[in-house]
Amino acid sequence: MQSRRAHSTTSMFKFLLILALGIAMGYFYGFNDAQTNEKHIAERFVDRIGGDSKENMRSDADAIGRSVTGK
Repeated sequence: MQSRRAHSTTSMFKFLLILALGIAMGYFYGFNDAQTNEKHIAERFVDRIGGDSKENMRSDADAIGRSVTGK
């Protein structure tokens, strides 16, 4: 029973240590990214996804309906 408890404590400590290191690295990466770029990382990601055809895409249903009916 004692070795089982020691193993679970060691496993929990490793997990928390890795989690803390990951959070710290992510924080500093995000801070440095924010200092060097004007746009948020999510905005840059969405801009990259759109590609060349992003300007041709329309999602305004009312404008599309007006262009079809001519009203």
